[in-house]
Amino acid sequence: MNILLLSMPDYFPFILQWGMKVPCLGVSSPATNLSDGHNAYAGDLCTRRDDIPGAIRDAIEKYNPQLVGLSSMTFQYSTAKKVALYIKGLNKDIKLALGGYHATLMSPEVKTEEDDKLFDFSGEDGRLFDFLVRGEGEATFRELVDTLDGGGNDFDSILGLSYKVNGEWHHNARRPLLNVKDIKLPDRTKRIWNNFGYYGYNLDTVESSRGCTFTCNFCSMQHMYGTTFRTYEISRVMEDLGNIKKVGSNIGLFVDDNITLNPKRLLEICETIIKEGHDDMLYWAQVSSVGISAIPELAKTMKRAGFFSVFLGIENISRRNLEQLNKGDIVEKSKKSIKYLHDAGVAVVGGMIVGNPDDTWEDVEENYQFFKDQGVDIYFDQVLTPYPKTGIREELLKAGLVTNLHDFTKYNGFWTNVRTKNLSQDELSFARWKCHRDYFVLAEPTPIYRKIMGMGYYYRRYKLLKKRLNVWWNTERKVYEQEMERYRNVNQFL
Repeated sequence: MNILLLSMPDYFPFILQWGMKVPCLGVSSPATNLSDGHNAYAGDLCTRRDDIPGAIRDAIEKYNPQLVGLSSMTFQYSTAKKVALYIKGLNKDIKLALGGYHATLMSPEVKTEEDDKLFDFSGEDGRLFDFLVRGEGEATFRELVDTLDGGGNDFDSILGLSYKVNGEWHHNARRPLLNVKDIKLPDRTKRIWNNFGYYGYNLDTVESSRGCTFTCNFCSMQHMYGTTFRTYEISRVMEDLGNIKKVGSNIGLFVDDNITLNPKRLLEICETIIKEGHDDMLYWAQVSSVGISAIPELAKTMKRAGFFSVFLGIENISRRNLEQLNKGDIVEKSKKSIKYLHDAGVAVVGGMIVGNPDDTWEDVEENYQFFKDQGVDIYFDQVLTPYPKTGIREELLKAGLVTNLHDFTKYNGFWTNVRTKNLSQDELSFARWKCHRDYFVLAEPTPIYRKIMGMGYYYRRYKLLKKRLNVWWNTERKVYEQEMERYRNVNQFL
Protein backbone atom coordinates (compact mmCIF):
# COMPACT_ATOMS: atom_id res chain seq x y z
CA MET A 1 0.00 0.00 0.00
CA ASN A 2 1.23 3.50 -0.81
CA ILE A 3 0.94 6.07 1.97
CA LEU A 4 1.76 9.78 1.94
CA LEU A 5 2.07 11.84 5.12
CA LEU A 6 2.15 15.63 4.99
CA SER A 7 2.85 18.28 7.63
CA MET A 8 1.32 21.72 7.22
CA PRO A 9 3.30 24.74 5.97
CA ASP A 10 1.91 27.34 8.41
CA TYR A 11 4.55 29.08 10.53
CA PHE A 12 4.46 31.69 13.24
CA PRO A 13 4.32 35.09 11.46
CA PHE A 14 7.31 36.52 13.34
CA ILE A 15 9.66 33.75 12.14
CA LEU A 16 11.38 34.53 8.84
CA GLN A 17 9.95 31.94 6.47
CA TRP A 18 13.04 31.71 4.28
CA GLY A 19 15.37 31.47 7.26
CA MET A 20 13.95 28.45 9.07
CA LYS A 21 12.48 25.23 7.67
CA VAL A 22 11.99 22.53 10.30
CA PRO A 23 11.14 18.87 9.57
CA CYS A 24 8.18 17.41 11.45
CA LEU A 25 8.69 14.16 13.36
CA GLY A 26 4.91 13.89 13.40
CA VAL A 27 5.01 12.61 9.82
CA SER A 28 8.40 10.91 9.57
CA SER A 29 7.94 8.83 12.73
CA PRO A 30 4.55 7.29 11.77
CA ALA A 31 5.92 6.68 8.26
CA THR A 32 8.83 4.75 9.80
CA ASN A 33 6.77 2.72 12.25
CA LEU A 34 4.50 0.99 9.73
CA SER A 35 4.51 -2.76 9.19
CA ASP A 36 6.81 -4.15 6.50
CA GLY A 37 5.59 -4.19 2.94
CA HIS A 38 4.17 -0.67 2.71
CA ASN A 39 5.55 2.25 0.71
CA ALA A 40 5.48 5.31 2.96
CA TYR A 41 6.53 8.82 2.03
CA ALA A 42 6.76 11.87 4.31
CA GLY A 43 6.53 15.43 3.03
CA ASP A 44 7.03 18.66 4.96
CA LEU A 45 5.11 21.37 3.12
CA CYS A 46 7.13 24.09 4.88
CA THR A 47 9.81 23.36 2.28
CA ARG A 48 7.37 24.06 -0.57
CA ARG A 49 5.65 27.20 0.64
CA ASP A 50 6.15 28.93 -2.71
CA ASP A 51 3.92 26.44 -4.54
CA ILE A 52 1.83 24.26 -2.22
CA PRO A 53 -0.67 23.14 -4.90
CA GLY A 54 2.10 22.13 -7.29
CA ALA A 55 3.98 20.22 -4.59
CA ILE A 56 0.88 18.27 -3.55
CA ARG A 57 -0.11 17.53 -7.12
CA ASP A 58 3.35 16.27 -8.01
CA ALA A 59 3.49 14.08 -4.89
CA ILE A 60 0.08 12.55 -5.58
CA GLU A 61 1.00 11.82 -9.19
CA LYS A 62 4.41 10.40 -8.35
CA TYR A 63 3.58 8.23 -5.33
CA ASN A 64 -0.07 7.35 -6.08
CA PRO A 65 -1.12 7.03 -2.41
CA GLN A 66 -4.26 5.21 -1.37
CA LEU A 67 -4.10 6.93 2.04
CA VAL A 68 -2.87 10.43 2.91
CA GLY A 69 -2.24 11.45 6.51
CA LEU A 70 -2.20 15.15 7.45
CA SER A 71 -0.57 16.36 10.66
CA SER A 72 -1.95 19.62 11.98
CA MET A 73 -1.85 21.88 15.00
CA THR A 74 -4.98 23.92 15.71
CA PHE A 75 -3.81 27.13 14.03
CA GLN A 76 -2.90 25.06 10.95
CA TYR A 77 -6.24 23.27 10.66
CA SER A 78 -7.74 25.71 8.16
CA THR A 79 -4.83 24.95 5.83
CA ALA A 80 -5.20 21.21 6.48
CA LYS A 81 -8.82 21.41 5.31
CA LYS A 82 -7.77 23.22 2.15
CA VAL A 83 -5.08 20.60 1.50
CA ALA A 84 -7.58 17.80 2.07
CA LEU A 85 -10.11 19.40 -0.28
CA TYR A 86 -7.43 19.87 -2.94
CA ILE A 87 -6.36 16.21 -2.67
CA LYS A 88 -9.96 15.02 -2.97
CA GLY A 89 -10.24 17.16 -6.09
CA LEU A 90 -7.24 15.37 -7.58
CA ASN A 91 -8.49 11.90 -6.63
CA LYS A 92 -11.75 11.45 -4.74
CA ASP A 93 -10.88 7.82 -3.90
CA ILE A 94 -7.90 8.73 -1.70
CA LYS A 95 -8.62 8.16 1.99
CA LEU A 96 -7.72 11.04 4.29
CA ALA A 97 -6.63 10.81 7.94
CA LEU A 98 -6.07 13.80 10.21
CA GLY A 99 -3.57 13.48 13.06
CA GLY A 100 -1.61 15.69 15.43
CA TYR A 101 -2.70 18.03 18.21
CA HIS A 102 -5.89 19.22 16.54
CA ALA A 103 -7.21 15.72 15.93
CA THR A 104 -6.24 14.73 19.47
CA LEU A 105 -8.48 17.45 20.91
CA MET A 106 -11.41 15.47 19.47
CA SER A 107 -10.88 12.63 21.95
CA PRO A 108 -14.15 11.72 23.72
CA GLU A 109 -12.32 12.08 27.04
CA VAL A 110 -11.95 15.84 26.50
CA LYS A 111 -15.30 16.56 24.85
CA THR A 112 -16.76 20.06 25.28
CA GLU A 113 -19.59 22.10 23.84
CA GLU A 114 -17.09 23.75 21.47
CA ASP A 115 -16.18 20.54 19.66
CA ASP A 116 -18.23 21.41 16.58
CA LYS A 117 -16.13 24.57 16.22
CA LEU A 118 -12.95 22.51 16.16
CA PHE A 119 -14.25 19.72 13.92
CA ASP A 120 -17.79 19.66 12.57
CA PHE A 121 -18.49 15.93 12.37
CA SER A 122 -21.88 16.46 10.71
CA GLY A 123 -20.66 19.13 8.31
CA GLU A 124 -17.83 19.75 5.84
CA ASP A 125 -15.12 18.47 8.17
CA GLY A 126 -16.88 15.18 8.75
CA ARG A 127 -17.46 14.66 5.04
CA LEU A 128 -13.92 15.64 4.05
CA PHE A 129 -11.92 13.37 6.36
CA ASP A 130 -12.26 9.62 6.67
CA PHE A 131 -10.29 9.07 9.89
CA LEU A 132 -8.95 10.89 12.94
CA VAL A 133 -5.77 9.54 14.53
CA ARG A 134 -5.86 10.82 18.11
CA GLY A 135 -2.86 10.93 20.45
CA GLU A 136 0.47 9.37 19.55
CA GLY A 137 0.11 8.16 16.00
CA GLU A 138 2.71 5.46 15.46
CA ALA A 139 0.68 2.42 16.57
CA THR A 140 -2.80 3.70 15.65
CA PHE A 141 -1.75 4.69 12.14
CA ARG A 142 0.09 1.39 11.64
CA GLU A 143 -3.02 -0.62 12.56
CA LEU A 144 -5.18 1.56 10.33
CA VAL A 145 -2.87 0.98 7.36
CA ASP A 146 -2.77 -2.78 7.99
CA THR A 147 -6.57 -2.95 8.12
CA LEU A 148 -7.01 -0.94 4.92
CA ASP A 149 -4.32 -2.91 3.14
CA GLY A 150 -6.09 -6.15 4.02
CA GLY A 151 -9.27 -4.85 2.45
CA GLY A 152 -11.04 -4.69 5.78
CA ASN A 153 -13.33 -2.06 7.24
CA ASP A 154 -13.56 -3.32 10.80
CA PHE A 155 -11.85 -0.56 12.75
CA ASP A 156 -13.47 -1.18 16.13
CA SER A 157 -10.34 -2.59 17.75
CA ILE A 158 -7.98 0.23 16.74
CA LEU A 159 -7.49 2.31 19.86
CA GLY A 160 -7.16 6.06 19.32
CA LEU A 161 -9.03 5.98 16.00
CA SER A 162 -12.17 7.84 14.93
CA TYR A 163 -13.85 6.61 11.74
CA LYS A 164 -17.11 6.61 9.80
CA VAL A 165 -19.70 3.89 9.29
CA ASN A 166 -22.39 4.84 6.77
CA GLY A 167 -21.53 8.48 7.34
CA GLU A 168 -21.76 8.26 11.14
CA TRP A 169 -18.63 8.90 13.19
CA HIS A 170 -17.46 6.39 15.80
CA HIS A 171 -14.78 7.13 18.37
CA ASN A 172 -12.76 4.26 19.76
CA ALA A 173 -11.28 4.46 23.24
CA ARG A 174 -8.04 6.38 23.67
CA ARG A 175 -4.85 4.38 23.19
CA PRO A 176 -2.60 4.15 26.25
CA LEU A 177 0.69 5.98 25.90
CA LEU A 178 3.28 4.03 23.96
CA ASN A 179 6.35 2.38 25.40
CA VAL A 180 9.01 4.53 23.79
CA LYS A 181 11.26 1.47 23.50
CA ASP A 182 8.86 0.24 20.81
CA ILE A 183 9.20 3.38 18.67
CA LYS A 184 11.67 2.98 15.82
CA LEU A 185 14.19 5.67 14.98
CA PRO A 186 12.92 7.98 12.22
CA ASP A 187 13.90 6.83 8.75
CA ARG A 188 14.72 10.14 7.08
CA THR A 189 15.09 8.53 3.67
CA LYS A 190 11.28 8.44 3.57
CA ARG A 191 11.20 12.22 3.20
CA ILE A 192 10.39 13.41 -0.30
CA TRP A 193 11.73 16.96 0.22
CA ASN A 194 14.88 17.75 2.18
CA ASN A 195 15.81 21.43 2.01
CA PHE A 196 15.54 21.99 5.75
CA GLY A 197 17.66 24.63 7.38
CA TYR A 198 18.33 27.49 9.73
CA TYR A 199 19.86 30.54 8.04
CA GLY A 200 22.23 28.57 5.84
CA TYR A 201 22.80 25.62 8.18
CA ASN A 202 21.32 22.19 7.53
CA LEU A 203 18.91 21.38 10.34
CA ASP A 204 17.15 18.26 11.55
CA THR A 205 14.95 17.34 14.51
CA VAL A 206 15.53 14.74 17.22
CA GLU A 207 13.75 13.86 20.44
CA SER A 208 15.12 12.33 23.61
CA SER A 209 11.84 12.29 25.58
CA ARG A 210 8.12 12.82 25.34
CA GLY A 211 5.85 14.69 27.70
CA CYS A 212 6.06 17.01 30.67
CA THR A 213 4.81 16.71 34.25
CA PHE A 214 4.22 20.45 34.61
CA THR A 215 0.59 21.59 34.62
CA CYS A 216 0.81 25.05 33.02
CA ASN A 217 -2.78 25.98 32.33
CA PHE A 218 -2.05 27.72 29.02
CA CYS A 219 -0.68 24.53 27.44
CA SER A 220 -2.67 21.81 25.63
CA MET A 221 0.13 19.23 25.67
CA GLN A 222 -1.58 17.31 28.46
CA HIS A 223 -4.20 16.14 25.97
CA MET A 224 -1.46 14.49 23.91
CA TYR A 225 0.72 12.93 26.62
CA GLY A 226 -1.03 13.54 29.93
CA THR A 227 1.37 14.64 32.66
CA THR A 228 3.97 11.98 31.95
CA PHE A 229 7.66 12.06 31.13
CA ARG A 230 9.01 9.15 29.09
CA THR A 231 12.64 9.03 28.08
CA TYR A 232 14.50 7.22 25.32
CA GLU A 233 17.68 5.34 26.09
CA ILE A 234 20.62 7.71 25.70
CA SER A 235 22.24 5.22 23.31
CA ARG A 236 19.21 5.64 21.03
CA VAL A 237 19.57 9.41 21.14
CA MET A 238 23.24 9.12 20.15
CA GLU A 239 22.35 6.81 17.27
CA ASP A 240 19.84 9.35 16.03
CA LEU A 241 22.41 12.15 16.21
CA GLY A 242 24.68 9.99 14.10
CA ASN A 243 21.84 9.52 11.63
CA ILE A 244 21.17 13.22 11.17
CA LYS A 245 24.88 13.77 10.52
CA LYS A 246 24.72 11.12 7.81
CA VAL A 247 22.04 13.11 5.97
CA GLY A 248 24.22 16.23 6.12
CA SER A 249 22.76 18.09 9.10
CA ASN A 250 24.94 20.30 11.24
CA ILE A 251 22.26 21.56 13.65
CA GLY A 252 20.23 19.21 15.83
CA LEU A 253 16.98 20.67 17.10
CA PHE A 254 15.76 18.80 20.20
CA VAL A 255 11.96 18.93 20.09
CA ASP A 256 11.42 17.50 23.59
CA ASP A 257 8.55 19.13 25.43
CA ASN A 258 10.77 19.68 28.47
CA ILE A 259 14.25 18.23 28.10
CA THR A 260 15.29 19.78 31.46
CA LEU A 261 12.59 18.02 33.46
CA ASN A 262 15.41 15.72 34.57
CA PRO A 263 18.46 18.03 34.47
CA LYS A 264 20.84 15.26 35.56
CA ARG A 265 19.76 13.24 32.52
CA LEU A 266 20.39 16.21 30.21
CA LEU A 267 23.83 16.59 31.79
CA GLU A 268 24.48 12.92 30.98
CA ILE A 269 23.27 13.42 27.41
CA CYS A 270 25.68 16.33 26.98
CA GLU A 271 28.58 14.38 28.44
CA THR A 272 27.78 11.46 26.12
CA ILE A 273 27.60 13.80 23.10
CA ILE A 274 31.13 14.96 23.93
CA LYS A 275 32.40 11.45 24.63
CA GLU A 276 31.03 10.02 21.36
CA GLY A 277 32.23 12.89 19.20
CA HIS A 278 28.87 14.41 18.34
CA ASP A 279 30.03 17.78 19.63
CA ASP A 280 30.98 18.62 16.04
CA MET A 281 27.39 19.79 15.53
CA LEU A 282 25.35 22.63 17.00
CA TYR A 283 22.24 22.06 19.11
CA TRP A 284 19.14 23.90 20.22
CA ALA A 285 16.53 22.92 22.80
CA GLN A 286 13.58 24.22 24.79
CA VAL A 287 14.50 24.39 28.47
CA SER A 288 12.97 25.49 31.77
CA SER A 289 14.29 27.92 34.35
CA VAL A 290 13.73 25.31 37.03
CA GLY A 291 15.87 22.76 35.19
CA ILE A 292 18.74 25.03 34.13
CA SER A 293 19.08 26.67 37.55
CA ALA A 294 19.13 23.30 39.35
CA ILE A 295 22.69 22.34 38.31
CA PRO A 296 25.23 25.18 38.00
CA GLU A 297 27.55 23.19 35.68
CA LEU A 298 24.78 22.13 33.29
CA ALA A 299 24.92 25.24 31.08
CA LYS A 300 28.70 24.99 30.62
CA THR A 301 28.47 21.31 29.77
CA MET A 302 25.70 22.08 27.27
CA LYS A 303 27.94 24.65 25.62
CA ARG A 304 30.82 22.17 25.41
CA ALA A 305 28.45 19.66 23.80
CA GLY A 306 27.48 22.18 21.12
CA PHE A 307 24.34 23.91 22.44
CA PHE A 308 24.66 27.41 21.02
CA SER A 309 21.16 28.61 21.91
CA VAL A 310 18.15 27.58 24.00
CA PHE A 311 14.54 28.66 24.32
CA LEU A 312 14.03 29.55 27.98
CA GLY A 313 10.48 29.64 29.33
CA ILE A 314 10.61 32.83 31.39
CA GLU A 315 6.92 33.52 30.62
CA ASN A 316 6.37 36.55 32.87
CA ILE A 317 7.96 38.39 35.78
CA SER A 318 4.76 39.19 37.63
CA ARG A 319 4.20 36.77 40.49
CA ARG A 320 0.49 37.41 40.09
CA ASN A 321 0.62 36.37 36.43
CA LEU A 322 2.88 33.40 37.07
CA GLU A 323 0.37 32.14 39.59
CA GLN A 324 -2.42 32.68 37.05
CA LEU A 325 -0.44 30.65 34.49
CA ASN A 326 0.24 27.94 37.09
CA LYS A 327 3.98 28.36 36.63
CA GLY A 328 5.02 28.98 40.21
CA ASP A 329 7.35 31.75 41.38
CA ILE A 330 10.25 31.23 38.96
CA VAL A 331 11.56 34.81 38.62
CA GLU A 332 14.76 34.22 40.61
CA LYS A 333 15.28 30.89 38.86
CA SER A 334 14.94 32.70 35.52
CA LYS A 335 17.58 35.25 36.55
CA LYS A 336 19.91 32.49 37.69
CA SER A 337 19.34 30.48 34.49
CA ILE A 338 20.06 33.46 32.24
CA LYS A 339 23.29 34.11 34.15
CA TYR A 340 24.41 30.47 33.96
CA LEU A 341 23.67 30.31 30.24
CA HIS A 342 25.36 33.61 29.45
CA ASP A 343 28.41 32.76 31.54
CA ALA A 344 28.68 29.63 29.41
CA GLY A 345 28.26 31.57 26.16
CA VAL A 346 24.82 30.15 25.29
CA ALA A 347 22.31 32.49 23.65
CA VAL A 348 18.96 32.84 25.41
CA VAL A 349 15.76 32.98 23.41
CA GLY A 350 13.42 34.28 26.08
CA GLY A 351 9.83 33.07 26.06
CA MET A 352 7.42 35.76 27.25
CA ILE A 353 3.63 35.75 27.65
CA VAL A 354 1.85 39.09 27.98
CA GLY A 355 -1.84 40.00 27.97
CA ASN A 356 -2.75 38.37 31.26
CA PRO A 357 -6.13 39.32 32.73
CA ASP A 358 -4.98 42.20 34.96
CA ASP A 359 -2.23 43.55 32.70
CA THR A 360 -1.85 47.27 32.12
CA TRP A 361 0.49 48.84 29.55
CA GLU A 362 3.02 49.24 32.37
CA ASP A 363 2.76 45.54 33.23
CA VAL A 364 3.46 44.59 29.62
CA GLU A 365 6.42 46.95 29.35
CA GLU A 366 7.85 45.76 32.67
CA ASN A 367 8.50 42.34 31.10
CA TYR A 368 10.43 43.86 28.20
CA GLN A 369 12.47 45.97 30.60
CA PHE A 370 13.31 42.80 32.53
CA PHE A 371 14.46 41.09 29.33
CA LYS A 372 16.62 44.10 28.51
CA ASP A 373 18.10 44.32 32.00
CA GLN A 374 18.92 40.60 32.00
CA GLY A 375 20.47 40.75 28.52
CA VAL A 376 18.09 38.25 26.91
CA ASP A 377 19.46 37.76 23.40
CA ILE A 378 16.26 37.09 21.42
CA TYR A 379 12.69 37.95 22.42
CA PHE A 380 10.06 35.29 21.67
CA ASP A 381 7.17 37.27 23.07
CA GLN A 382 3.63 36.01 22.69
CA VAL A 383 0.19 37.17 23.69
CA LEU A 384 -1.70 34.89 26.07
CA THR A 385 -3.77 32.64 23.80
CA PRO A 386 -6.95 30.82 24.91
CA TYR A 387 -6.04 27.52 23.26
CA PRO A 388 -8.97 25.07 23.08
CA LYS A 389 -9.56 22.88 26.11
CA THR A 390 -6.99 24.57 28.34
CA GLY A 391 -7.59 25.83 31.84
CA ILE A 392 -6.74 29.41 30.94
CA ARG A 393 -9.39 29.39 28.19
CA GLU A 394 -12.07 28.52 30.72
CA GLU A 395 -10.90 31.27 33.06
CA LEU A 396 -10.77 33.88 30.31
CA LEU A 397 -14.18 32.90 28.97
CA LYS A 398 -15.75 33.24 32.41
CA ALA A 399 -14.15 36.66 32.77
CA GLY A 400 -15.42 37.75 29.34
CA LEU A 401 -11.89 38.49 28.11
CA VAL A 402 -11.78 36.34 24.95
CA THR A 403 -12.32 38.59 21.91
CA ASN A 404 -11.83 35.96 19.20
CA LEU A 405 -13.67 32.80 20.12
CA HIS A 406 -13.34 30.53 17.10
CA ASP A 407 -11.05 31.86 14.37
CA PHE A 408 -8.35 29.39 15.28
CA THR A 409 -6.06 30.47 12.43
CA LYS A 410 -5.02 33.29 14.78
CA TYR A 411 -4.29 30.98 17.73
CA ASN A 412 -0.51 30.92 17.34
CA GLY A 413 0.71 33.31 20.01
CA PHE A 414 1.31 36.20 17.62
CA TRP A 415 -2.21 37.43 17.06
CA THR A 416 -4.15 38.97 19.94
CA ASN A 417 -7.32 37.03 20.76
CA VAL A 418 -7.99 38.49 24.19
CA ARG A 419 -8.30 41.77 26.03
CA THR A 420 -7.32 42.51 29.60
CA LYS A 421 -9.32 44.28 32.27
CA ASN A 422 -7.34 47.41 31.42
CA LEU A 423 -6.49 47.12 27.71
CA SER A 424 -8.71 46.50 24.70
CA GLN A 425 -7.69 43.89 22.15
CA ASP A 426 -6.26 46.59 19.88
CA GLU A 427 -4.45 48.37 22.71
CA LEU A 428 -2.88 45.10 23.86
CA SER A 429 -1.83 44.19 20.32
CA PHE A 430 -0.25 47.61 19.80
CA ALA A 431 1.48 47.52 23.20
CA ARG A 432 3.06 44.17 22.40
CA TRP A 433 4.14 45.39 18.94
CA LYS A 434 5.59 48.67 20.20
CA CYS A 435 7.47 47.11 23.12
CA HIS A 436 8.87 44.38 20.86
CA ARG A 437 10.00 47.04 18.41
CA ASP A 438 11.47 49.42 21.01
CA TYR A 439 13.18 46.86 23.21
CA PHE A 440 14.29 44.26 20.64
CA VAL A 441 13.90 45.17 16.96
CA LEU A 442 15.45 48.64 17.27
CA ALA A 443 17.89 47.68 20.02
CA GLU A 444 21.56 46.90 19.66
CA PRO A 445 22.06 43.10 19.60
CA THR A 446 23.65 41.54 22.66
CA PRO A 447 27.30 40.44 22.36
CA ILE A 448 26.33 36.75 22.21
CA TYR A 449 23.69 37.34 19.54
CA ARG A 450 26.07 39.50 17.55
CA LYS A 451 28.65 36.73 17.65
CA ILE A 452 26.11 34.19 16.44
CA MET A 453 24.94 36.50 13.65
CA GLY A 454 28.42 37.02 12.24
CA MET A 455 28.16 39.01 9.00
CA GLY A 456 24.39 38.93 9.44
CA TYR A 457 24.87 41.63 12.05
CA TYR A 458 25.45 44.17 9.29
CA TYR A 459 22.31 43.05 7.48
CA ARG A 460 20.42 43.62 10.71
CA ARG A 461 21.96 47.09 11.01
CA TYR A 462 20.69 47.82 7.51
CA LYS A 463 17.18 46.66 8.46
CA LEU A 464 17.28 48.72 11.65
CA LEU A 465 18.10 51.84 9.66
CA LYS A 466 15.20 51.19 7.30
CA LYS A 467 12.80 50.70 10.20
CA ARG A 468 13.96 53.88 11.91
CA LEU A 469 13.64 55.87 8.68
CA ASN A 470 10.16 54.45 8.12
CA VAL A 471 8.68 56.37 11.05
CA TRP A 472 10.07 59.66 9.72
CA TRP A 473 7.25 59.84 7.19
CA ASN A 474 4.78 57.54 9.00
CA THR A 475 3.32 57.45 12.47
CA GLU A 476 4.05 54.42 14.66
CA ARG A 477 0.38 53.47 14.37
CA LYS A 478 0.63 53.52 10.57
CA VAL A 479 3.76 51.36 10.59
CA TYR A 480 2.02 48.96 12.99
CA GLU A 481 -1.00 48.65 10.71
CA GLN A 482 1.21 48.07 7.67
CA GLU A 483 3.12 45.30 9.41
CA MET A 484 -0.04 43.62 10.66
CA GLU A 485 -1.47 43.62 7.14
CA ARG A 486 1.69 42.01 5.83
CA TYR A 487 1.60 39.34 8.54
CA ARG A 488 -2.03 38.52 7.72
CA ASN A 489 -0.91 37.12 4.38
CA VAL A 490 1.91 34.94 5.70
CA ASN A 491 -0.10 31.72 5.96
CA GLN A 492 -2.37 32.02 2.95
CA PHE A 493 -2.22 28.88 0.83
CA LEU A 494 -4.34 27.25 -1.87
